[in-house]
Amino acid sequence: MNSAVKTPWKKAATVWADKNYRLHLTMEDGEKFELDLTPLINSRDAFWRLKAFRYFQKVSIDPLGGLCWPEGEDISATKMLHYIDFQSSE
Repeated sequence: MNSAVKTPWKKAATVWADKNYRLHLTMEDGEKFELDLTPLINSRDAFWRLKAFRYFQKVSIDPLGGLCWPEGEDISATKMLHYIDFQSSE
């Protein structure tokens, strides 16, 4: 989804999930990232549904460029960028 909503932060334009619980993101500026959500899923009770890969792969992009799932789990665009930066610094 390419949102027409203008924001001061980078937004995801496309996302797909692989079987290793990684999300492959393309940002609206064309930059590509891989985000491993395993640590987040295992440490947060709110993300318990994401442990089932059939549900995890239903990820989509919300109008503000963040990540969301059908039952309400979400990661804001700014938090998503924080996780990307944290993982790239490890």
